[in-house]
Amino acid sequence: MESLKLILKLILTPFLSVSVLFLTESSLFLYPLIFSIILSISNYNLFRLELPNGIFLGIVYSYVAFFIGFFGYTIFYKAIELIGITNDITIGDWFYTDLAFCIGAFIIAPYLTIYLLKLLFKNTKTKLTYWIISITIFVFVMISFVHSDQDIKNFFNIFNLWQLIIMFGLQLIINQKLITKKIKSESKKPAHNKVLW
Repeated sequence: MESLKLILKLILTPFLSVSVLFLTESSLFLYPLIFSIILSISNYNLFRLELPNGIFLGIVYSYVAFFIGFFGYTIFYKAIELIGITNDITIGDWFYTDLAFCIGAFIIAPYLTIYLLKLLFKNTKTKLTYWIISITIFVFVMISFVHSDQDIKNFFNIFNLWQLIIMFGLQLIINQKLITKKIKSESKKPAHNKVLW
């Protein structure tokens, strides 16, 4: 039963976050708020701090990461312009504006979001955490190359995918101790119903 609860928590929390945004047709600027509140509520017992402080800092950290990623696009755009790359140079179908957006929104913002929010929770300073962060961002960047649907009426638009993937990565990081404990306890259980020859 505990294993089922954990699996549901890991999988349903990201979909709950995206469903709230999709059904309420929330503004892009509300994404960090909803993201951090749902993450905080689903992991309330794993905070390093008192619950109100944890929720408040979670919201602040989410907005810090959001705005750094959002405005990071402009910085990278200008930097690429300064070194002389123009719209005549493309990477596949991507112009340099797309590359700047990818760096700001799909690499820096996810990294900061995961890094800052993991600081609020217990047992997240492990090697596994850094592997999860790396894989999560790699998967997201790969998806962003092939999936660029920005239509907010589509449930799986790029912004909702951002929420799903990053929330799932964070859930794995925050709950890693519980997950490894469950895996170890399952592997130690004696095998039942063995046929004896």
